[in-house]
Amino acid sequence: MRLFTACIGLLALANAYATELFTQEDIARYLTIENPFVYTAVGQKYIYKEKEQYQLGGFDTNLGVKYDKKDYPLSEAEYFSAGIEKPIENGMEFSLNYRKAEGTQEYNNIKTGDDGEVLLGVKIPVFSVANNTNKRKLALDSSRLDTRKMDYKAQDNLRLLYSKIIEGYYELLFYHQNKGLVTKLLDKARRRVSIIEKRVDAGSLPQIALLEANQQVLNREQRLLVTKNQYENALSSFLKYLNIDVEYFNQTYTLPLLSDLKENDIPPEVSFEKALENRPDLKVYANEIKKLDLENTFTSISKYPNLDIGVYGVHDFEYENGFKITLGMDFPLERRKYTGKSLEIKKSRQNVQKEKEQQIIMIKTDLQIIKNSMGTLLLNIDNSEKEVDLVQKLEDAEEKKYLLGSGNLFMLNQREIYTLQIKKKLLQYNLDYLRLVQESNKVMGISFEHNL
Repeated sequence: MRLFTACIGLLALANAYATELFTQEDIARYLTIENPFVYTAVGQKYIYKEKEQYQLGGFDTNLGVKYDKKDYPLSEAEYFSAGIEKPIENGMEFSLNYRKAEGTQEYNNIKTGDDGEVLLGVKIPVFSVANNTNKRKLALDSSRLDTRKMDYKAQDNLRLLYSKIIEGYYELLFYHQNKGLVTKLLDKARRRVSIIEKRVDAGSLPQIALLEANQQVLNREQRLLVTKNQYENALSSFLKYLNIDVEYFNQTYTLPLLSDLKENDIPPEVSFEKALENRPDLKVYANEIKKLDLENTFTSISKYPNLDIGVYGVHDFEYENGFKITLGMDFPLERRKYTGKSLEIKKSRQNVQKEKEQQIIMIKTDLQIIKNSMGTLLLNIDNSEKEVDLVQKLEDAEEKKYLLGSGNLFMLNQREIYTLQIKKKLLQYNLDYLRLVQESNKVMGISFEHNL
């Protein structure tokens, strides 16, 4: 029986050591594209990538076929054409067609030989080609910039998501360590009950001492239940971001102490320059300026006439070669669209620039506040560590007095509760400091390494 019990104990010990310490670096392992929180943070960039593909379709090669046949009382005719058209990014459109016309055509005067004819042509929107802009190119380039914008947005969403997850991780460690402190407090009361029971049985203490000791146990059990509930809620709230269940986590991992993180943590260099370099939301503003510049370039051709030149070469299989030149032009006299759009773009550009300046001011202010708060917290942590040493010595002295019979259980209980409060205050300072560390990383645009 003893051998069996020993084996069970060894297995339990082995299982305890088999669990892995769950550190901040382990979090990124679960932040994959399959994670719903991660996917919804970056999913828009995949949508906009397909929208970009759609705009590329504006430069697809088009195949066209047309067939007309009429048999009127006084005329009859047949017309057939087939060909391809290919627009390119500078606005020019090339075409290659075959057509055959017999009889008197209804809507044109086209005549061909019996074998038909081939046409090769190009349409040139003069000012669009000169400025390298047109509606199709504007739509495509704007879509490309939108894709890049969504990529920056995805990075920014990941930055905010990661910050929220890390803050949840620190809160989990806080409640985990707090649960440990309350458990130790309860253990002290339970050990004391067994000692008091022996003394009451021996007649050296009155029965009321045992009642008081049991009351303290009940009070501390209630405190532990509340603390366990806080820990379990924090664990569930944290694990939802990793998309793993509580049972698996408890079987696989153990948690470090929050105070250990604080002791091993090096105060970060709060850098405004790093924030300007890293923040993806700041890069969005430059992207928006580029998009407005594209629109401005396209709008600029509105101050010129809409001038199209077409050149077509014809080879008839029965007759000689020929050609056709077309010229088309239209020009709005008031030019209100051009004037209005130009002013709209100018004001939009100014608005984007001011929004960026505002964001930079906010970043600079946030970093200064974080830096100030860190300095204050470090002083409070140092003072609180000294205070913990003092109250622990007072508690130990009160316990010795009680064991020697010169103290009382009420005062010892008060000392223990006060020690717990001071330790919890120090723990809260550590949590607040780590939150500030994470907040500074968030403001500086520092997130986890990802390839999504």
